[in-house]
Amino acid sequence: MKKTLLFLTMLFGCLQMEAAPRFADVFSDDMVLQQKSLVRLWGYGDAGERIRIRVSWSAQRFATTVEADGRWEVKIPTPAASFDTHTVTLSGSRSKEIRLERVQIGEVWLCSGQSNMEMIMRPDSTWRLFVENAAEEIAAADYPHIRFLNVARNESFHPVEGLAGRTWQACTPESVQWLSAAAYYFARRLQAELNVPVGLLVDSYGGSPLQSWLPDEVTKRPFYTPERTRLETCRKNGAEKPEYDMASALYNGMLQPVIGYTIRGFLWYQGCSNVSDAARYPTMMNDLATSWRTAWDDAQLPFYFVQIAPFIYPAYQLGRWAELACAQARAAAEIPHSGLVVTADIGDPQNIHPGKKRPVGERLAGLALSDTYGMTVESRSPEVVQARLLDGKLLLEMRHAGTELCATDNESEFEVSQDGILFSRAEFRIDGDRIELLPPFDGVRYVRYCWRDNARSNIFNSGHLPLGPFFTEIHEAE
Repeated sequence: MKKTLLFLTMLFGCLQMEAAPRFADVFSDDMVLQQKSLVRLWGYGDAGERIRIRVSWSAQRFATTVEADGRWEVKIPTPAASFDTHTVTLSGSRSKEIRLERVQIGEVWLCSGQSNMEMIMRPDSTWRLFVENAAEEIAAADYPHIRFLNVARNESFHPVEGLAGRTWQACTPESVQWLSAAAYYFARRLQAELNVPVGLLVDSYGGSPLQSWLPDEVTKRPFYTPERTRLETCRKNGAEKPEYDMASALYNGMLQPVIGYTIRGFLWYQGCSNVSDAARYPTMMNDLATSWRTAWDDAQLPFYFVQIAPFIYPAYQLGRWAELACAQARAAAEIPHSGLVVTADIGDPQNIHPGKKRPVGERLAGLALSDTYGMTVESRSPEVVQARLLDGKLLLEMRHAGTELCATDNESEFEVSQDGILFSRAEFRIDGDRIELLPPFDGVRYVRYCWRDNARSNIFNSGHLPLGPFFTEIHEAE
């Protein structure tokens, strides 16, 4: 009898523990909450239980009730950013309180994509992941007001809520080794310029195609029939999980747990796994930006992404780099509140994971500083507006040239063609904010730039941002 009573007591205690209200996994000690916002906090508990939230930056008390599905949610105003630390305390009507410590108020960004976003500061010889100057950078990475949460890899057929025990942590020489290099350099420049805490939700998976980051309602459209068919075949064959490269697998398994965490915007570094899909990529990129903004209920959230760098792909993908890079540029031109970081100058033709991640992160930060925070920063790479023949000269009219263009050497990546198939090299001369290609131009109709897998852009604007690859038709001057 005593054993039975003891068992029942222990069982009741366990049930009480399981039923105790809690925060969702995305909230923990050391987190950063978005400044001057109505931030969303949510979690789980027993249906009908009264939930109270106290925050140390406000005397106001917040309360809600756990819904029938076991979820609760409150929205809480945050003050302007500071380096003060705060607490967020949860208490239930039938349970002990939970307190989150060392919380800061600042700027929060979601960083996603595939391996070049996932690539951490720590070297990895197995996958040839070597961030330039990593040892020196790691040793000096004492930035307690840069905080990050690495979302664990996870694939799922259905939306999930948990984060497999991952929590927020401050940036130290020890922890930074496991932080995305691109995200780290982004945060470092952002903090230096804004002088506020910066929070990073790092949600990336090496090798993942864009389709795996789209929600089910998008990949069920006819446009994604090939991807959806593969996913459903996997499901029908009894697999417990989809593969990481299947439609919606990572949206369900990795993005879903953080959807709704109040952020300033998105950073996206992906494309290598879609290098053979340039024709579809702008549509997919539009779907990604639209669906994520819909999930966060904010159609104007900034979406800054990185153009893939030159790399000599395997035979079946040979020559496809520039096509995908140009597809990314088209997507950036179509998607409102977006921007593109060009990396045609910092690629490694022999390594799909180039080590120059500092320029990537700092260029992303430049876009945020200029477009999101309204600072006067040159953040856009030069672009060709028009190629035209004028008085026997082939002129490239540019925008985002800054005060003037410059070339780091005389090597030319320009090529011209009569039919758009056979191209020949053309020399160039810079004239302030435009480029003149040198004759002969008999019958020339097309011009392209950096169209080789081992190309290297050497033309920059006054902000030292490179000209990216392009392919355009030449027009006669009127």
